[in-house]
This record gives sequence, C-alpha cells and structure tokens, in this order.
Amino acid sequence: MAANCLRALGPNNENVTSHCHTMTGRQRLFQALSALRHRNYRLYWFGQLFSVLAQNMEAVAQSWLVLEMTNSPLLLGVTGLTFSIPTIALTLLGGAIADRADRKRIMIFSQIGSAANFFILATFVITGRVELWHVMALAFLSGCVRAFDRPSRMALLPQMVPKEDIPNAVAIGGTIWQLNKLVGPAVAGLLIYLIGIGPTYYFCFAASAIAIFLWLGIRLGSHSPAVSTGGLLQNMMEGLTFIRTHEIYYIFIAMTFFNSVFGMSYVILMPVFARNVLAAGSQGFGFLQSAGGAGALCGVLLAAYLGHSRGKGKQAIGGAAVFGAMLILFALSSSYPLSLVLAGLLGMAGQFYMTTIHAILQVNLPDRLRGRVMGIHGLAWELMPVGGMIAGAIAEFGGAPSAVVVGGAMVTGMAVVVAIFLPSIRRLEQ
Repeated sequence: MAANCLRALGPNNENVTSHCHTMTGRQRLFQALSALRHRNYRLYWFGQLFSVLAQNMEAVAQSWLVLEMTNSPLLLGVTGLTFSIPTIALTLLGGAIADRADRKRIMIFSQIGSAANFFILATFVITGRVELWHVMALAFLSGCVRAFDRPSRMALLPQMVPKEDIPNAVAIGGTIWQLNKLVGPAVAGLLIYLIGIGPTYYFCFAASAIAIFLWLGIRLGSHSPAVSTGGLLQNMMEGLTFIRTHEIYYIFIAMTFFNSVFGMSYVILMPVFARNVLAAGSQGFGFLQSAGGAGALCGVLLAAYLGHSRGKGKQAIGGAAVFGAMLILFALSSSYPLSLVLAGLLGMAGQFYMTTIHAILQVNLPDRLRGRVMGIHGLAWELMPVGGMIAGAIAEFGGAPSAVVVGGAMVTGMAVVVAIFLPSIRRLEQ
C-alpha cells in the first residue's frame, strides 16, 4: 500500500515532524483518473473515443469493400499502401505545421476532412457508383489527413492538462485505442452484415461529426505554443537536429522503432502461429488476438495507475526487457493455453512500456518542438509493415518461431544496452 508522507526539516536537516497517511483504494482510483478532472481533456478524450472508433471501423469497411469489388488480396495490400505512403511522407511536414499553427484548429479541420471522406464513399457505395479508383483516391486523401492530424493531436495534450497529469493523460488516452481495437472491428463487421457497407460508412461519418462537436467545446484560453520562425524546411530540419542532439529523445524514439519494426512482427505472424505452430485454427487465432488486446488494455491501465510515480526510465527499460523476453517465450511455446497467456502478457508489457515512453517524451519536450518530435515518434509506428516484411522473409526460410525469436532478442538487446551504457536514461524520474 502506498503512503503519502510530509516531513518538516530542522535547521540541520534533521526530521522534526513526520506525518504519513495511507492512500485508500478510492484515492488511488481518483489519482489514476486524475487527467479526467480537467474539462478540456474530458472533451478531448470523448472526442477521441468517437474519432478512433470511426478509424477502426473504416479499416474493416475499406478492406471488405475492396475484397468484394476485386477479390484480390494484392489490391487489398495496394489500398493499404496507398494510405500509408502519404502518412509516412508528410509526417515531418505535419509536425512542422503543428508547431506553427493552432493545433486545435488543425485537429478539427483534419476530422472534418475524414468525415467528408466517409460521407463521399458512403454515397458512392449506396448509389452503386463506387469504383476502385474512388476507394484508392480517398484512401490517399485519408493518409494525407492523418499526417497532419496525428502530430497536432499529440502536441495539443499539454495545453489541456498540467505537467504533473501528463503521464496519466497519456495512459488514459491509450485506453481509447485498446477499447476500440476490441470493439471497433466487431461493430463494423456487425453493421456491414446488418445494413451494408454504405450505411456503415455513414456511421463512421456520424462518429466523426460527434468528435468534431465535442472538440469545438475545448477552450484553451490565452495560452498558445510559441510560433516557430523560418521556413517549413528549416523547421523540419530543426526538429531532426533537436532529436539527434538530445539523448533522451533519440534513445526513446529508437526504442519505439525497435518495438515497431522488430517487436510487433509477432502480430503479423500470429495467423501462422495459430495454424501451423499451435494447430488452433481460425477460432484459436481469434482468441490469441483477443488475449493480446485484453493484455494491452491492462498495460495502459497499469501505466495510468503508475502515472504519478517516479522512476519512469526504469519502467520503460524494464517493460522493454520483459516484452522482449515474452516474445522469445511465445515463439518457443508449442502449447496453446501457454501461448494464450503469453499473448496477454505480451500485450500488457508492450503497451505499458510504449505508453511510458510516450509520457516521458510529452513531459520533457519543449512546447515549440512538440509537434515535430511527437510526429517523428508517431512515424516509428507507421514502420510496422516494414517489420512485418522482414519477419515474413525470415519466417519463409527459417520458420515463424525463428523470426519472432530474432525480434524478441533485438528488443531485449536494445533495452539491455540502454540500461548498461546509458545510466542517465536509467535514472530518469519522469
């Protein structure tokens, strides 16, 4: 049980009084949800809930639509690539603009763009005029919107909560993604079955409209980030130079990169494990996915619970090491029940240390560079398909377990190197 202690020091630094009280469970819960005390953050959080729901449902609806139109897995992949290319290519520009302009306004206009895409595609589908190039073009536009939207959303956070509540706000925000991973695809699949793809896109439009309405209620007062000077290219280079010359940022972004490219490859290869290694079939694959999602939600909640604690450097490094070790154990397991447990632990450890890293960056970043640095941090996540390609190539010749063992060893090795050779990161308190 945790205790809050107040001590008064005498003239020679000796303790002259000491008063401690143990936190109750209710107080701990209140502390774990402390970011929601702030009205602006509550509006932001509920808006995010609807916005991310729309994104998750769109991914399912788009895949199903392309498959029905073409019956081609290749074109399904090309459509996903059409979305990813502008997201990756324009992220640096999006981050620079987030540091020059009104972040709330960018976030709202980006959401309006997404809502318009949903409405247009829904209308094309319902009127029977939809063609593949429509889907491709709108996927490309969605990728462009995401490149400007994400840095602004991430950079807006410190304008809504005080610094001491930022780690908690990051963790509570992470629950949105995990809840929607569990609920969003299922809701989309059910709606497509019951009312069709076109009306499902209208549902995405409605969810986006609710997000816009909630975000319009955010009042940030007179505080605004310092406007960056110079040209956009100069601003982008300034962000890269800042990361390169400050250890805390390039190390934690590198850890995110290792997690995305090497660690998360097990998600891409999960169907192979379910069918070929564990002989669990499609039903077993679904349960493995659900176990990972439930574990990730627990990881976010744990990060929220520890949001006000110190020792964030050790938490991030320890979480990475545990995640890498769990990956190796998962790869070596031939027992389905054990793999189910390990999938849950993988989700928990991975999400806990990624949320902790996100919180560390948000707390320590100067506001004038927040959009650029957080945009690059977010870009690391977009490289997951690259990791999937690498893991797929290894699995093709050496088997899926070998690919995941390599990924786990890379993540754990990175954590060990940071722990041994970078004591300043290890000793980081927040």
